[in-house]
Amino acid sequence: MSLSYEHAVLGEINETMRDDLSRLTAEDDSRRLQGEYTSSQVAVLRDIASLQTKAKRTFAPNENSDRAWWVTRAGLQQSTQSAVAELKASWFGDAPVADICCGLGSDLIALANRGPVTGIDINPDVLSFAAANARTALTADKLAGVKLVQADVTDSEVRSLIGDAELLHIDPDRRAGGTRHTLADDLVPNWQRVTELIAGCDGAVIKLAPATQFEGDRASSGNHESSTPTASSDFHRLWIATGGSVREQTLVCGKIMASDWMQKHQITAGGRSAVCIRDNRTHVYTYHGNLNERAPTSGPGGYLIDPDASIRAAGLTEAFANEIDASVVHQPSGFLTADDLDKLTPFAELASSAKVLETVGCDERKLKRAFRSLGAFPDVIKVRGADIDPSRLAKRLRPCGELPLGLWIGKEGKRTYAAITEVPTKG
Repeated sequence: MSLSYEHAVLGEINETMRDDLSRLTAEDDSRRLQGEYTSSQVAVLRDIASLQTKAKRTFAPNENSDRAWWVTRAGLQQSTQSAVAELKASWFGDAPVADICCGLGSDLIALANRGPVTGIDINPDVLSFAAANARTALTADKLAGVKLVQADVTDSEVRSLIGDAELLHIDPDRRAGGTRHTLADDLVPNWQRVTELIAGCDGAVIKLAPATQFEGDRASSGNHESSTPTASSDFHRLWIATGGSVREQTLVCGKIMASDWMQKHQITAGGRSAVCIRDNRTHVYTYHGNLNERAPTSGPGGYLIDPDASIRAAGLTEAFANEIDASVVHQPSGFLTADDLDKLTPFAELASSAKVLETVGCDERKLKRAFRSLGAFPDVIKVRGADIDPSRLAKRLRPCGELPLGLWIGKEGKRTYAAITEVPTKG
């Protein structure tokens, strides 16, 4: 692996500097660095040390858990969470991969663990950190398969850029100019350039922000003024969630869809999927075709259902409702309701659910009266579409009893309802 990328302030990130950062992170004492480093270097090292809690959540502990990760604030915002990176890497087999806009190296590390990979970025400071992180995470034999290249992916000749790579992972900059962008053509590289890069290989995975939109998305929401290009029917779109949050929207095309994982989950061009990673297991809901809209119901029925965040982000709430024979309460942003949970069983990990015990108006006095009559308190409070602070309400209702129950608060037209339920499942 090339060691030629030096940081503008830190210079070469050698073994001694790596050890000093690890000690600084553990001891939080920068005085011991004085005399060894310039004041500017100490300031950079202290900033990196201050980011380690978030960095370890992103990159995850490894065999060298005493080591610190080399990160920047901006770079962490775009870095892939390790469980997501590992899932994506599994789609590539052992083929040579070009990781375009590799950043701090979270995807690069996962890709290196399965085969040869070339990380490409325009910023030599970023590449110096990616190299240091790869050394932290990878064994010597895996490091041997890693190359780093400094290049401007917006105008480099495609073949010279991707070299002998058969597949691509592309993570366009969605914060160019200090602004968060949600339109595909505002990314760097823009969508036209992304498609040019994809044309030079056999398949690709493109990482986007969950809210990134294409023309068809905006048109379907009533906005017909966008010049944003349409996501081709050659792609499958996945929204991937872990830790309760949607981490990214991922587009896949070409030979990527021939992988065993893709075949298992019926991932084909033109469709979209919701993916939830929980407890080292991956749960998937895949949808193809046109949605048959289901009329909203007037209020909670026998059971309430809260689809996973990935399903909502993928715009599949109504499709999921149809799949499990449920109805949307009020509108797609609301909870789902059903008379039974028989059809939810195959998708139980993709939604939390609970049996409804009582529905009342969302008035604190009525809620206190209801919970007291049950000798209960709300152990879990879910709020959808109402301006209510769940933690504050939980404190007020806690003295009502000792039996843990659930409380679901949502909208029904202009009315806000409150449904007292059994404790929801943790799907």
